[in-house]
Amino acid sequence: MTGRRDSSGSYHPVLGIDLGTTSCAMSVWDGEAITVIPGPTGAHALPAVVGQNPAGQIVVGRPPAGGTPPVITGIKRELGSGERLRLRGRQYQPPEICAFLLIELKRRAEAFLGGPVHDAVITVSGSAGETQRRAVREAAGLAQLNVRRLVDDPVAAAVAIGAGDRERTYAIYDLGGGTFDTAIVRVGPDGVSVLGAAGDPRLGGDDFDEHIVGYALRQIRERHHVDLSQDEHVRTQIRREAERRKRELSTAETTVLELPLLTATISTSVPLSRRAFEAMIEPDVTKSLGYLAAALAAARSEHGIGRHGVDRVLLAGGSSRIPSIRTRLAGYFGLNVGDIPAGLEPDELNARGAGLLAREYEPALTFEDFRPGLLSANLRLRAEMAEPDEPGFASPAEAAGPPDTLPMPPAETPADFRPVADASYWMLAGTEDGDRAGLRAAYTSFIAAIQAAAPDARLRELGEVLAREYARGH
Repeated sequence: MTGRRDSSGSYHPVLGIDLGTTSCAMSVWDGEAITVIPGPTGAHALPAVVGQNPAGQIVVGRPPAGGTPPVITGIKRELGSGERLRLRGRQYQPPEICAFLLIELKRRAEAFLGGPVHDAVITVSGSAGETQRRAVREAAGLAQLNVRRLVDDPVAAAVAIGAGDRERTYAIYDLGGGTFDTAIVRVGPDGVSVLGAAGDPRLGGDDFDEHIVGYALRQIRERHHVDLSQDEHVRTQIRREAERRKRELSTAETTVLELPLLTATISTSVPLSRRAFEAMIEPDVTKSLGYLAAALAAARSEHGIGRHGVDRVLLAGGSSRIPSIRTRLAGYFGLNVGDIPAGLEPDELNARGAGLLAREYEPALTFEDFRPGLLSANLRLRAEMAEPDEPGFASPAEAAGPPDTLPMPPAETPADFRPVADASYWMLAGTEDGDRAGLRAAYTSFIAAIQAAAPDARLRELGEVLAREYARGH
């Protein structure tokens, strides 16, 4: 029999974890309500980003400035694929990368709760097969978490919203960063029943970002007569800016992608309107409505529930914030846009539902999987991670820090650029932090690239930028 312990304080230390493609969130029951656990900066969502800092340590949740160090995103899409991913000079399997995310979530939860956590209810895409579900369990094992239940995303969303004392039927539209799930769900005092479901494990906000990247690259080719589509560093830089501006278009009609120093000679700005963005994603939105129609067809065939039998449309997943999606859904169901609630936090909905389901499970005394090698694998992964207070992927200005903490050029600095690196260091060391911002950014990017063992071509490009900034400020 497994040993159990009482929860410490008022919290029930069984986590509800929403394991997303672009971000993760977790919640816990405090005895009266669900609490979404914040991170060190107060943000509830942990970006699903795994990379390395200049010291070669694994850092979770913080994308690198300038895209210089290697970084892995969207790992949820790769679970069960058998793909191997390169980081820190070695090959990792997708469950290992996913385990880094879960280890970070676990230690944040333990810091928040003030005690150990061994158990979790974890969300998975409704369209995930057995191979993907097995990979999630493997990742949780590497993080030393007992998986009490894997719950489909639409079910978690329905549990989070609840139904009170009467039965209701919801159409769940869950559009995340990398996966799409839709379901017709009946929720009542006796529980949740899925009447029909459909989805796509490779459809989401990441695809929308790629549409913007393609648009920006076409604009650059037309203006500057150069094709940068095969430069992964450039694509990464544009993709990060695309994600930011995509969010901005949820409340603004126009925005501008600011793209400095894409190459040694190209810095540019690309205007983008909401109308143009909506046109880009129209085929994907139409595709998602096709899955919704399939879920409704299953509900009608097996339970006699069609469009008019739906009491409420429920949005989940961060990408569902896009205004045109609410408009399309309202038209599909013959509703006013105001009939589809926008006040909910779609990024937190699945985590809240998982946390509510986690109340049903007693917390364990310890991690219960005693397979040989699992603990040593966990210890290895944890040893590769930076400490929680590690600055990690700071911006160039943050990386430079005060003048007395400015990193000196390392021994590996290429000989061609050693003189200008040394001269830049001594120039910056004698200035205030806000002075010579361009030179400081160029210097710290160059040094970070050296420490991360960037390719020679990339080092030369950054070195030439540094030389120009030094000449400008001298």
